[in-house]
Amino acid sequence: MEITLKREALSSTLHNINSVVDKSSTKPILSNFVISTKEEDNSNVEFSSTDYELSLVELITAEIKDPGSICVNAKKVFDIVKELKAEEVNIRSTEQLWIYINCGSSELRLPSVEVGLYPQTVLEKLPESITISVEDFKRSIDMTLFAAITNESRRNLMGVCLGKTNDQQTRWLSTDGHRLAQIIKSVDDIKIESENEVIVPRKALTEVRRVADLFGERVNITFDSRVMQFSGGNINFKTRLIEGKFPNCDPIIPKDNNLEILVNRESLVNSLRIVSSISSEKLRPVKLIISAGVLRLESEKADYGEVFDEIEASYEGEAFQIGFNARYLLDVLGVIESDDIILECKNSMSPTIIKSPTDESFLSVIMPLRVEW
Repeated sequence: MEITLKREALSSTLHNINSVVDKSSTKPILSNFVISTKEEDNSNVEFSSTDYELSLVELITAEIKDPGSICVNAKKVFDIVKELKAEEVNIRSTEQLWIYINCGSSELRLPSVEVGLYPQTVLEKLPESITISVEDFKRSIDMTLFAAITNESRRNLMGVCLGKTNDQQTRWLSTDGHRLAQIIKSVDDIKIESENEVIVPRKALTEVRRVADLFGERVNITFDSRVMQFSGGNINFKTRLIEGKFPNCDPIIPKDNNLEILVNRESLVNSLRIVSSISSEKLRPVKLIISAGVLRLESEKADYGEVFDEIEASYEGEAFQIGFNARYLLDVLGVIESDDIILECKNSMSPTIIKSPTDESFLSVIMPLRVEW
């Protein structure tokens, strides 16, 4: 094989490739990636990588001098290419499985692997599909992924549950057992026959979100009960879905929270950072004392001090107090874009709803902490 590519495009694609490859030493073949030409396409070459769970296939424009395929170490090639300076890079292979990379006055040789040993990614025609604008797609991920669990303790919570509503909108939902995030988004097109929800892994959504702008204006999502594909522009991702049943979260979302507090989002963020900075506990507990017109935040009373802060709040009910994990509050406040936020409470031990007064599509639920100072 021999091809010539633009260095900038090659470096960008290799960056995407390296985010997918398996970096552990237990499966050395997965530290590689494949470059291949296609019989029906004389102007693009295909780059692909996989870690068995997540796969990437990306096309970039190239001058194809001799068609073929190669399999080579992803990190080595990326580390080399990002240091090259000339505009074009020439890559060629020999029958002895050597790869030669030329760029300007630089030339290097790398060993390669038999392409047949590398697991091939096959893009499938899948029965269920959603077409959504890239901006809505990015926002749906941003507004939910933060609440997904990050460890292996409950694998069915290690991602975002995707389903549809009765009015043919998409429902994106995540929870780690202590908090919940949900957003309802309309889409350009939806063809989902089954009522089943699917659980999309955290890694897949993280990587797809990072390069989402490469899809263009819209992304096409296709899936069945096993796998999901994200396609648009010249890039495709394919991921295995998480097996198992996502918990029914509808009963967790309070329907009768009658205490409503309106506060400035930025003021609350600043106060939370100040008050939680002194905490030595992993949970970083913070107490909110709400009274007419005022929200007071207090830290735990530690041996080396305590902190409190007060901000204005729109609230006219009876005074009450409630405790939270400060990080959970900061996470949800970090994804809401409005100037103000609403806290809907019932009492000090009931789940609290956090939402934006200008966006009814999103809500988050946080379980309170017992604070005894």
